Amino acid sequence: MHRYYTFLALDLARQRAAEADRYRLAALAHADEPKRVGLLRRFVARTAVAIARAADECALPGELAPR
Repeated sequence: MHRYYTFLALDLARQRAAEADRYRLAALAHADEPKRVGLLRRFVARTAVAIARAADECALPGELAPR
């Protein structure tokens, strides 16, 4: 009876190792692809940075404001 559970455990371990290898290989295959950022996302990010800079310039005295 113990041999049956041993074989089940070994088979399960083999399946999980194969699944981990698939995920690892997929991640390596996609690592070289450049990350593409959408136009809308880039626009929102640049707008947020501009608003933050303007808020900093208004909040600080003129000579301490970051440039």
